Amino acid sequence: MFLLPKELMDKVELHQSKFSNIYKSCLKVKKEKIIIISDHGMEGHQLSSTLALGYYQAAKKKGYDIELIFQELKKGFMQADPQVISAVDSLEPGNIIILCLSNKLGRMGAIKSFRSFCKERGHRFISATGLADAKDNHLDLFLEAMDLNYSRLAKKGLAIKKIWDAATEIRIKTEAGTDLTFNVSGMTALTNIGDYNLPGSGGNMPAGEIYIAPKGYYNVKGIVVVDGSVKTDEGALLLDEPVKLYIEEGKIVRMEGQAAELLERTFKKYEDRAKYPYRIRHISELGLGINPGAVLVGSTILDEKVLGTAHIGIGSNYWFGGDIKTIFHGDYIFKSPQIYVDGKKMEL
Repeated sequence: MFLLPKELMDKVELHQSKFSNIYKSCLKVKKEKIIIISDHGMEGHQLSSTLALGYYQAAKKKGYDIELIFQELKKGFMQADPQVISAVDSLEPGNIIILCLSNKLGRMGAIKSFRSFCKERGHRFISATGLADAKDNHLDLFLEAMDLNYSRLAKKGLAIKKIWDAATEIRIKTEAGTDLTFNVSGMTALTNIGDYNLPGSGGNMPAGEIYIAPKGYYNVKGIVVVDGSVKTDEGALLLDEPVKLYIEEGKIVRMEGQAAELLERTFKKYEDRAKYPYRIRHISELGLGINPGAVLVGSTILDEKVLGTAHIGIGSNYWFGGDIKTIFHGDYIFKSPQIYVDGKKMEL
């Protein structure tokens, strides 16, 4: 079942305590059944199966009721494998699902939204998708970003949420040239702080971000200089030089930089498939990384959590309180943000 290089197998065994800590600190497992869904990845990019094995072995040692299911790697709009759909759909309410996937889970038949399904059934979940962007030698970096004091992370995240929830306007500036304004009046920030112990709750692992949708489609304006990583149609890309995005009435109207052509191709690809193409280039999110153990590697799920970075989301945001529903969501990470809430600089 496990086709992993010996060095990865050895690291999984060495770091069992880190996976056990997630069960204890983030999920607070009692007697629930746990389903882990993964794939075998690709040569040199087997982080999905490596993390899945880590969770599996830690659960076995704890005596948890655990099932590990592998499926074929999914891209684009492919269906999840039948055994995955069946296992998830037949899982009794109030249990736990862990996703460790190279790309996506895949379409789930009658289950239109995995998050909504978990909320309705009272399942708790942790999710690591898009792991094909990371390399096998990034395993230690992922584990370091997962091995946190989650009480301290929650304290920081909830303090920022309180400020953002009360805000009317958030302005983000960087020395690289970013100057972007979000109207967030009446919107609610979400925390990804590793607190997944309530029925229906879940989120990314590694954890460590605060994010908020703008009010409506059109209430974002300015320039963002992305100098961390970007989402493309071929996966995440760590940038060698910045790309500058010009935003008017909530939408990207122009791009400059080496990666601009690649981003244009990405947006066009999704616009060609979308029912409402004009939604693809709308700014849908402001996010702030707060994970002190995370570093930029060119894998969005880790990059967006890095302390000292911020990111904008482009595309869909309906699942976290926004008005934009479409087939694309990408995060674009930039360094050293200065954030002003209703004109007052926020201490980070």
